[in-house]
Amino acid sequence: MTVGSVETVPTCAYPGCEMPAEAPAPGAQGPAPHFCPDPEHNSLGAFRKIRAKRQQRKEDKRVATEAKKAAKKAAKEGQAPAVEQQPWPAASAETSATGTTSGTETAPPASEQDPVAAQDTASEQDVDGEMAALMAMTTAEGDRAAQSRDALVALIEQLVTELPGYIEELAVITDSAAAEARIETVTRACAQRILAAEGRAALAEEAGDMAVAALDAAQEKFTEETTAIREETARQVADAEFVRAELERYRERVSTLEVRLDAVRDEADELRRERAARPTADQGQPRPAGR
Repeated sequence: MTVGSVETVPTCAYPGCEMPAEAPAPGAQGPAPHFCPDPEHNSLGAFRKIRAKRQQRKEDKRVATEAKKAAKKAAKEGQAPAVEQQPWPAASAETSATGTTSGTETAPPASEQDPVAAQDTASEQDVDGEMAALMAMTTAEGDRAAQSRDALVALIEQLVTELPGYIEELAVITDSAAAEARIETVTRACAQRILAAEGRAALAEEAGDMAVAALDAAQEKFTEETTAIREETARQVADAEFVRAELERYRERVSTLEVRLDAVRDEADELRRERAARPTADQGQPRPAGR
């Protein structure tokens, strides 16, 4: 294997991230992933990062321009040092807007330009290059970037919808009196919510106490009814045992009476046989006279 054939691992396309890009799934079609496995490193996050860097550069450039304008104004009034640096971005803008230049306000040559402004310009060009590369990469992603574009469009629409509210909140924050009034309003609303929550908690606690009391009463009533049922059942069982004992006693008496009845029947049968045999013996004897 030669040196020229060594494949370099692509790094994540998120600004400032040096992690290797996520490996494509086996058998996956389409362009390879350009970001690392971090869920926040995606096309939308990179766009936000680059946009934030651009806005920061613009803000730094605006601050530097305002400082140079102030120095220029002070120089005109005789309070500036002898050596003066001209804000070439502002001068260029003024020249393009008015179409005329004065003898004292000419753009300095490239060698005399402010190195900070040149660095800002280079940084802005780098940011523009990163944005262009990101847009080209996003365009190459195809179907996988469709969801990111939809999310970006939805985010832009949400920002457009919420921008007036943000401006109003910013105006309220910058105004101390309005901020104090807002804080007082929010504090009152929170206090009212706390009171309402405490009231609901008290009602819930009272309802819970009532439910527990009702449960205790129902349990006591159930215990009483269960005890009464057990006592009634025991009494009925005792009565049944008594009836069973009386029935056994009556059965024994009936058995005794049946035995006595059989004995009486036997005696009656014996007497009947004796009586039946007595007339036969009397017929064989002579009758007394006079009868």
